[in-house]
Amino acid sequence: MTLGALPPSSAKLRGRPKVIPDDQQKERIVAQAFDLFCDRGYSGMNMDEVAARCRISKKTLYRLFPSKLELTGAIVDAHRQSMIDIRPEWDRLPLVEALQHMFRVDIDEEADRARTAFVRVVMVDSVAFPELRSLVETRGRDSTHAMIADWLKRQQALGRVDVEDAAVSARVLLDVAFGTLAAAAGHRWEWPAFPDWRVYLRRAFTLIAKGLEPRS
Repeated sequence: MTLGALPPSSAKLRGRPKVIPDDQQKERIVAQAFDLFCDRGYSGMNMDEVAARCRISKKTLYRLFPSKLELTGAIVDAHRQSMIDIRPEWDRLPLVEALQHMFRVDIDEEADRARTAFVRVVMVDSVAFPELRSLVETRGRDSTHAMIADWLKRQQALGRVDVEDAAVSARVLLDVAFGTLAAAAGHRWEWPAFPDWRVYLRRAFTLIAKGLEPRS
């Protein structure tokens, strides 16, 4: 080593810290905010703690998400992806398998607990916070309903289903899938509970698929 040269370990400390692209930063923020939302509810999730958990300044947080409601909207969008997964490749599967994949019946236990916790918070806090209810309805319920209706129309064009009204049929599918999850989150079963609500969904989708298939 020449005189006056810095050791390699010291040289690495020089310069500015690596800048994380905004898209990656947003994903990190939403992940941390999601955990806070599920643990403490909408009222208990505050922007200061989100910034602290992400080790970023509040200025950076508010640049990416100008308000708590904006951040909550991103959480709802991310949560929707854990609830519904529509892909063109599902069109090659038998209808009952496509439904199970779309509604993520075989989601792993950790992800299942997370989405159940999210639904539980929404059910409780939407009563006290109308802005949360409106957000969940527009970016969660309505968006998902439109996606399922469009999927049913495509299946009809492919000759895989026979439905009179795609919007009504989409509502039935949503009621079966998400109504079951909401009941599990709220522990308000009126019928005897299944040990695993996913068992119920597999059986329900088997019956629904038979009803959707075109008559020969």
